[in-house]
Amino acid sequence: MAKKIVDAYRLNRISSLLAKEFGTIPRGEEDSAPYGMMLFSIESNLLKLHRQNPLFAGSRAIEAVKMSLLTIDGYIREIEYDYSRFANEANQYFMNGMLMAVDPFTNPEIKKVLKKDMNVFEAKEYFELPIKCLLRIEKSIQLWTSDFGENGYFQFLETTLGSNIKSDNKMDFFVAIKEKLVKAFTGLKKL
Repeated sequence: MAKKIVDAYRLNRISSLLAKEFGTIPRGEEDSAPYGMMLFSIESNLLKLHRQNPLFAGSRAIEAVKMSLLTIDGYIREIEYDYSRFANEANQYFMNGMLMAVDPFTNPEIKKVLKKDMNVFEAKEYFELPIKCLLRIEKSIQLWTSDFGENGYFQFLETTLGSNIKSDNKMDFFVAIKEKLVKAFTGLKKL
């Protein structure tokens, strides 16, 4: 596996590169299956983490989305990205929560589900949905942060989803496999 050190240019370009390759969620379809369920899993994890650490702001969540996209791109291209020069406690915390929602290499519960239902794991095919959802979340964080400040995104989540999300440390995850949708819960991995 090749190893690449990530510079600011690559970190800031990963979203547009993956959007160009995989596309984005069509406007108005965010709540439809399977997007809505995956978005809910990722966003509920982010909100739970923010509740535990309210000083971790939206700008750190945007960095975490980009680092998550780089991680996924690395799986697809068999590249190990070293983004350690951009990593900090907050963005790694959010990144772990996002990846726990979608990534079988981070969340062993997802790996178990995939082993049961897939003969061959095709990274590019599997990660198309998570990539589209992460790109949508990045846009949402940017919008709410620019409109309402550093915690605007989390205020939005609290207002719209907060009553449906427990205040615990269990991370939601979502898997979509061949027309079959699976949603379950697992415990949070410590950083």
